[in-house]
Amino acid sequence: MKPLIILLLGTYCLHAQHLTGRFEGAVSREGSIQLVNFDFYVAEGMQKATYEIPEIGSFDVPIDRIELKNDTLHIKFYYGNFFCFVNEQQEVITGISENWNPKIRLHVKKTATREKPYKKEEISFANGAIQLAGMIYQPTKPLGKTTNYVILVHGSGAQYRSSPYYISLGYRLAKNGIGVLLYDKRGTGHSMGNFENASIETLANDALAALDYLVGRKDFKTGEIGFLGTSQGGWIAPMAANKSKDCDFLILNVGPAVSMFQQDIHRVANTMQADGWKQVAVDSAITYTELYFQYVKDNSKNTYAILDAYWDDIKNKDWVEYVNSPEVKEDIDWWRKNDYDPEMTLKNIKCRTLSLFAEFDPLVPPKENTALMRTYLDDAQVNYEVKIIEGAIHDMNTFQGLKGGQWNWPKAYWEWRKQPEPFLKHILQFINGE
Repeated sequence: MKPLIILLLGTYCLHAQHLTGRFEGAVSREGSIQLVNFDFYVAEGMQKATYEIPEIGSFDVPIDRIELKNDTLHIKFYYGNFFCFVNEQQEVITGISENWNPKIRLHVKKTATREKPYKKEEISFANGAIQLAGMIYQPTKPLGKTTNYVILVHGSGAQYRSSPYYISLGYRLAKNGIGVLLYDKRGTGHSMGNFENASIETLANDALAALDYLVGRKDFKTGEIGFLGTSQGGWIAPMAANKSKDCDFLILNVGPAVSMFQQDIHRVANTMQADGWKQVAVDSAITYTELYFQYVKDNSKNTYAILDAYWDDIKNKDWVEYVNSPEVKEDIDWWRKNDYDPEMTLKNIKCRTLSLFAEFDPLVPPKENTALMRTYLDDAQVNYEVKIIEGAIHDMNTFQGLKGGQWNWPKAYWEWRKQPEPFLKHILQFINGE
């Protein structure tokens, strides 16, 4: 999910045009509320802030852009553009959205600051010549004499330590007594390299290097250590686990059991259907995508001629953005490098495994993945659990929308997104062996 942008305008003049402190409150839309919190602070003379939206599992997320000038505060955040005012004496921020209709209203009040539930340590480690950077969360309230640690393995794209999904998950795990290693994917943050031309196996070796680093920290009172791979990380983490004798557990969070090519076909079909395209368009896109991957596999001139002719027929269609273009050689090379099916990797897993799927996930649909996952893990002869999180989509949150058909409070109301409680509960119970 792409984050939206929020713009807060305020009139707070403390600490030489710097806003500091914690503000707690809510956003509301026609009577429906969702709790939100902000922590404003100053670092190296610059105005900074983080936000929390507990209901969607977002915690400690850095705000990308924040600018305080005179009585105006601009902030890039989650819910769109807001115009806000700050009552300095009463320490209250109130605001209203710019683009939403009906409007979203914001009301937060300054409260006491809260201590972080972890100690954070900046780290670095290497995979060959590539230096990788990250951080370790050590919980301030460990559950016992030793602490179990989990290494978070990223999904696709430019994911790093401050990506909202991962920093939130790290925060919540540490708050519940779990140690976390969260690193910048190669080519992002402070890590060297380039993820765009890296193979799945190369990324697995990066994750393995993180595990080796953690095993080598003899100053930690470490219990079990494992991987938690999300989305594409659900292909990467099992490969890393199979390369090490030190991996004690594995969590696959919306991790596919199908091949990379098949998963992309599911993406095309399900996202187009979810976006309301007619079946004839969906079928045409699927046919094209299957032909595209046939060419990726066989590199045949005859296949390319057929693919190119099909591309000429569809390249001006409104839905063409859903499919891969044969004109981008770098993409074809990447797919050839990553012609990967996780079957044999999953069949050779040696540690206990938890596999989580989201009920309405268009990218990794449970219908096409859960049976395969169970079959492969049965063959591996390991203890495993496969769970489907009801109501969730790929990011493990629910949909949002108007309940009741039209704006008519209290008969109809806006339902905000939320993260189902079983998601984190299953993860914590599994890591702790409950």
